[in-house]
Amino acid sequence: GKTRYRQDFALEEYFVETKLADISPYYDFVSVRAGSQFFSSDFRGFIFSDVNRGVRLFGNLDGNRTQFNLAYFRQLEKETNSGLNTFTDRDQDIVIANLYRQDFLFPGYTASVSYHYNNDAPSFKFDKNGFLVRPDPAGVFTPHRVEAHYLGWAGDGHIDRYNISHAFYWVLGRDSRNPIAGQATNISAQMAALELSYDRDYVRFRTSGLYQSGDGNARDGHATGFDGILDQQNFGGEFSF
Repeated sequence: GKTRYRQDFALEEYFVETKLADISPYYDFVSVRAGSQFFSSDFRGFIFSDVNRGVRLFGNLDGNRTQFNLAYFRQLEKETNSGLNTFTDRDQDIVIANLYRQDFLFPGYTASVSYHYNNDAPSFKFDKNGFLVRPDPAGVFTPHRVEAHYLGWAGDGHIDRYNISHAFYWVLGRDSRNPIAGQATNISAQMAALELSYDRDYVRFRTSGLYQSGDGNARDGHATGFDGILDQQNFGGEFSF
């Protein structure tokens, strides 16, 4: 119609947190947080960055030079137009483990390794605007399960006066019935990103590059196009990607 008035209500963040133990005389600890919470799994939000319900075990070691996270998220549906969380289960399970090491090889450089597991179950859903969103509105229109494992290495910081931020991810898994291929497919795809910059007085010279593998034949049994789980990239500068 002609009326464009609408409103949405969402409870985005709610959680409880407790410290489980102090594990060194240098304030190293282990804590757990349960409830709906924000979590970004890497420096630039390439694979998973969201506010959703989950349980997260986290802490640090070696005088805070090492940090770790082990998180499980049971995703809620997003409201169609606002993108806010609803109170409806999405039937999607995500497990994330990562480890950060500060001053790795060079003072001021932080390295990270990570593992992501995404289990997106078969489902059938129309959004509030009446559009089919699951299964994918293409090809065979059949509900299908995607199971994917992401292996990642990333880094952020500086080496002397050179600033560096990089990431590499390799995803492996299986799609039970890819909508375009019309059959089960094996997933094998890669992503790489690199940003370098150099500071001179009040000027920063910066260059960025990002690569994601594509799929030259979308109808065979090999899925080689890369995609994150729920990404929110911050890469290349505020006026770029």
